[in-house]
Amino acid sequence: MSLASDRGTSGSIFDLDYASWRIRSTLVVAGFAFYLGVFVVCHQLSSSLNATYRSLVAKEKVFWNLAATRAVFGVQGTAAGLWTLLADPVLQADKALAQQDWSWFHITTATGFFFFENAALHLSNVLFRAFDVFLVLHHLFAFLGFLGLVVNLEAGHYLAMTTLLLEMSTPFTCVSWMLLKAGWSDSLLWKVNQWVMIHMFHCRMVLTYHMWWVCCGHWDGLLASLHPPHLALFLFGMSLLTLVLNPYWTHKKTQQLLSPVDWNFAQPQPPSSALPRTNGQVPPKKGQ
Repeated sequence: MSLASDRGTSGSIFDLDYASWRIRSTLVVAGFAFYLGVFVVCHQLSSSLNATYRSLVAKEKVFWNLAATRAVFGVQGTAAGLWTLLADPVLQADKALAQQDWSWFHITTATGFFFFENAALHLSNVLFRAFDVFLVLHHLFAFLGFLGLVVNLEAGHYLAMTTLLLEMSTPFTCVSWMLLKAGWSDSLLWKVNQWVMIHMFHCRMVLTYHMWWVCCGHWDGLLASLHPPHLALFLFGMSLLTLVLNPYWTHKKTQQLLSPVDWNFAQPQPPSSALPRTNGQVPPKKGQ
């Protein structure tokens, strides 16, 4: 579908020439710069205003700022995804080929965010000698998938926009972790947020089933508009998300509700910690 046929309201902030590689690459860079700015501003504000933040070690401070940055992107992704799913008639009319100026804007800026997140994650992993394989795979597939859309003028945007809706859980994940670090895990606020977050992860599962349904119903259009490596990347990423990542994260968040532990920075327990406890103490061994 041609870009010209999908113009939104003339004069809107999204009314750009997205056929121009210069425009698309500029928006990718702008997305990167914006979310880098969110990261820096969060660090500055938290350092000045938040005692909990100042008490964290360096690795946790980086995670705090990344969580806040992801939460801001989560708001963008959720808004774009809900508009696609519930309100936009053009994308709903042709789920395989339709494009909109506003969806081009979100795809390019989201690509900038995913590039920032991959760079920040790998730099953090190198500095702090950490590696979360699920998180690395998730961010890598997201970046490569959206980068493929940036360079492909023929691909439809419905599935990309609904993919952004998967970020619906991100703001609640951010709030959950920050409240946990602040020692509020016994508060009603933390528990309500945790319940809502778990519900969002269940909604993510339902949304992935909808995306599979769209793929099956518009298979010919996807084959015609996506390059084979890009389509294979999307299908593999969707399979990984459906069968592994969503169930794993839903389980971990539910487990966290029942036992409030910061499992992002959990320290490995020595074998003796597995012994039964009495009144909070490990019972002495025989002969002691």
